[in-house]
Formats: sequence, C-alpha cells, structure tokens
Amino acid sequence: MPSHPRFVVDSMLGHVARWLRLLGYDTLYYRKIDDWKLLKIAKNEDRILLTRDQGLYNRAKKLRIRAFFVEDPDISSVLAELSTRFNIQLEFNKNDTRCPNCNTPLRYTTSVAEIAHKVSKNIALKYREFWICPSCKKVYWQGTHWKTINDILENSKIKKASRLGNMAINMKRVAVEDSGIGAGNESR
Repeated sequence: MPSHPRFVVDSMLGHVARWLRLLGYDTLYYRKIDDWKLLKIAKNEDRILLTRDQGLYNRAKKLRIRAFFVEDPDISSVLAELSTRFNIQLEFNKNDTRCPNCNTPLRYTTSVAEIAHKVSKNIALKYREFWICPSCKKVYWQGTHWKTINDILENSKIKKASRLGNMAINMKRVAVEDSGIGAGNESR
C-alpha cells in the first residue's frame, strides 16, 4: 500500500475519495462532518485535506495544514492534478487497492470457491479475479464498468502530461525572460 500521501476529503468530494481508494491511497471521507474536525484529522494524522470549500481551504492554509482546493470536479482533471502535485500513481494495482466503500485494504483472490456464496452464479462463472473487503465484506471484480475506469485513468495521464508540458514551456519562457534574450537586449 502506498503509505503516503494520505488524504482526508470533504463531503463534496466523495467521488474523489472512492478513486483514491481504488488507486490504493488511504483516504478518509465522511458524508457529514464539521470543518473543524476535518482540520483536526488532517493535522493530527498528517493527511492532505482535499476540499471544494474555499473557506475551509483558507483556514487550513492559515493553520499550516497541507490542503488542496479542487476547482474542477471532473474526476480525470482532479486525478491529473493530484498526480502532478502529490505524485499519486495513476495505475490500478490489483495487489494494492482499498475498498471504495470503507477504505480498508482489499484482499485479492482468484478462488471462485471463496466468493461463490457472495456473488451471483453468473459473476462467479464469468470472472476469475476478485477483491474482498475484510471489513464490510463487499466483493469486487473488473466488470463492464472497468473500461470506463481505464478510460478515466488514461485521460488523467494525458491531462497530467499536458500540464507538465505546459509547466516546462512556462519555465523555459521565464528562463528566457530572466536572461534578457528576446527582450531587445541581445549583445551584438
């Protein structure tokens, strides 16, 4: 499991929490929680606070708590930005994932006998890889939704590459401006 970064997510970003958990990141999420409790958790547990609430973000920064304000709720944009800023990996690792529901590390299995009583017969016959949550007992598999998951991860990688490319261009532009080249100051 990636031990860091760890996150705490405000109530407006439940979809982000589920994605980070899928990618193996320890991510706390509460549907209803007071802002001060989120700040306390972030500070006491060394977690990055992710929020859509500008006021909460400002309070976190004032308290020197690591925080990220999510401007664009589009999941591929959020994941791209988090990957750029906090180096999260945009790859699913079948041996390193968490329950999207409760945040517990999932256990990988290929034993149909182990899951047969927990899923329909059609699922047990159709799929060969499963993930079991030891806490909430849910069973997961790579069903038809998996194409959408892969598409979103690929789109996130493209957006990240674009952001990094734009950052590199801007850094070169600043370096050129700082050197005086192109500003009419070239020596002849």
